[in-house]
Amino acid sequence: MAFANIEQAEFWSQLAPTWLELEDQLEAVGGQPGELAMDRLELLPGRKVVDLGCGTGRTTLELASRAGPGGQAVGVDISAEMLARGRERAARLGIGNVEFVHADIQVHDFGESRFDAAYSRFGVMFFTGPVTAFANVGRALRPGGVLSFVCWQGVFDNEWMLIPGAAVAEVTGSLPPMPGPDEPGPFSLADPGRVRAVLDAAGFGSVTITPHADHIVISEDRIPEVAMASARTGGVREALRDADDRTRQRALAAIEQALRGRVEDGEVRASRGVLLVTASV
Repeated sequence: MAFANIEQAEFWSQLAPTWLELEDQLEAVGGQPGELAMDRLELLPGRKVVDLGCGTGRTTLELASRAGPGGQAVGVDISAEMLARGRERAARLGIGNVEFVHADIQVHDFGESRFDAAYSRFGVMFFTGPVTAFANVGRALRPGGVLSFVCWQGVFDNEWMLIPGAAVAEVTGSLPPMPGPDEPGPFSLADPGRVRAVLDAAGFGSVTITPHADHIVISEDRIPEVAMASARTGGVREALRDADDRTRQRALAAIEQALRGRVEDGEVRASRGVLLVTASV
């Protein structure tokens, strides 16, 4: 089994237990934008679709449902631990037209013209070689096949990440570490110009990039839960990786305080900004 993206494979293996524990909270963040991207795929019954960076497989199972018994959904992820959750869920629900593959999308041999469509919900920002990865996906699509994915806009368009990060920076004295714009990370495809350049170089055409903005709504009683989840994922997690217990507690309190400072009518509304991207081969 070949893995070109060794650092990301190790990173997601380490993060998997936390991701699995917080799956429902993370679904509340990514679920709705993911649905918008899936709707744009216009998947017809009987089609074969690959789910890129499928995580725990919720999106893969939804794609399988849309493809129907005559179609198939294949979920691919670099984390074996998260794929195990997907397989368990598929078995429990009796969904047979689904397959989960532990692989690195950049180098995995999907076969030529195997799929009618490719989809991803926040799973394509972590390639070390994005042109190589998307070209590999393109080879797996039949002529005319469609790619649809959703990725994050910049951190300033996503207050649900910005608020916890800024709060922790006040405690630690420095901003959470951020990968460079060309490095794997949540914002590697935040620039529409880079998205278009990558897809053009990978052989895709008819590229459409649509910004979409809305809000994540957090009820006041859920602030402690959300603050805890924020401290255990993303840039805040990295900022607190080597922190002592006292600093961690101060950081958690600072996130809660920052969120409570945004409460209006019993809830916090934090911006969420994504790019909805479609292309074809």
